[in-house]
Amino acid sequence: MLNRLYLTVYALICSLVGLAQQEPVFNKLFVPDQKVHDFGTIQEKDGPVSHVFLLTNKGSKPLAISDVSVWCGCTTTEFSKEPIRPGQTGRVKVTFNPSYRPGKFSKEVVVLTEDGSSYVRLWVKGTVVGMQHPVTDDHPYSFGEGLYMNLQVLPFRALKRGEQQTIELRLANDSPRSMTIDFLRQPDNRVLQMPERITLKPGERRSVNVSYKAVREHRYKCHIDIVPRVNGKALKPLRVTWLPVPKS
Repeated sequence: MLNRLYLTVYALICSLVGLAQQEPVFNKLFVPDQKVHDFGTIQEKDGPVSHVFLLTNKGSKPLAISDVSVWCGCTTTEFSKEPIRPGQTGRVKVTFNPSYRPGKFSKEVVVLTEDGSSYVRLWVKGTVVGMQHPVTDDHPYSFGEGLYMNLQVLPFRALKRGEQQTIELRLANDSPRSMTIDFLRQPDNRVLQMPERITLKPGERRSVNVSYKAVREHRYKCHIDIVPRVNGKALKPLRVTWLPVPKS
């Protein structure tokens, strides 16, 4: 008797789990006025843009939107909460925030209906024209004389002999005059590869690669300083560090 009861309960649980794991199916009776909305070319400086999709219930019974899923923090949605009667339309408002997202974009929006058992797919797309952000957004460290960088320490990992690592160093001239930057190494490390001198126009931002190929394995943490000299004036140093290779 108890065995039959256990088997019955087990079968019920398996049945419920099976139902819970069923994937939603496409809802062909919930028809959008358009599947894809193209915002065209938009300006980042103008902020978020929105579009309202209208979806018509072509079925014979009321239908409800249970949720709307997106996979990007740049996209948010609002949707009709009340049941949609046959022949009536529901609304899904999609808002895209172009902040720090220059270039082309295409975002999928999945409208879940009937407690998530069915769905409709929508898309928004377009092209974002980026804007110039404040220099400190991408170059938070000031070295003086209008020179900003994205790093104040170049941290090379523990490298075995022959291994190489490259770090991107971004520089910005936030001054009204051109600047010639000489990079002085203290002590003078010739294994470190980077430009000896660059020139930045007023407002110019540029990236350079700093590479190091290990000629030996460092057993202790070590460092050198790179002193940027802008138009002949020495500024505060940029530190370069190497982690030690763990003893085997």
